[in-house]
Amino acid sequence: MSAVHAVLYTKPHCAPCKMTTKLMDSLGMPYENTYYGNSEETNSIELDSHNEVKRTWSEKKVEKLKEKYKITSLPLIKIIDDETEAEIEFWSGFRPDKIKFWNEKMTN
Repeated sequence: MSAVHAVLYTKPHCAPCKMTTKLMDSLGMPYENTYYGNSEETNSIELDSHNEVKRTWSEKKVEKLKEKYKITSLPLIKIIDDETEAEIEFWSGFRPDKIKFWNEKMTN
């Protein structure tokens, strides 16, 4: 299997999002949580942000994620092939089984 990484979408004050991030961090699992390559902006979905750009991005992103992935909750985790940028798998919610499975694949 070629190298892969995770892309993570979260929202503030979301317990499953925090548990997911904490587990991924504790395992040393590589993931991206920034958008447009801007390290100052995270994939955190903030519908009540005071920043109009962030709020607008969040509103559009929610609609796109709902439409494409048919999800109703966050976090959303996507596993991406580093070479082809193809999406290999995705899931929503706190799924320690999937996180551990993909971390094992990434570290072996």
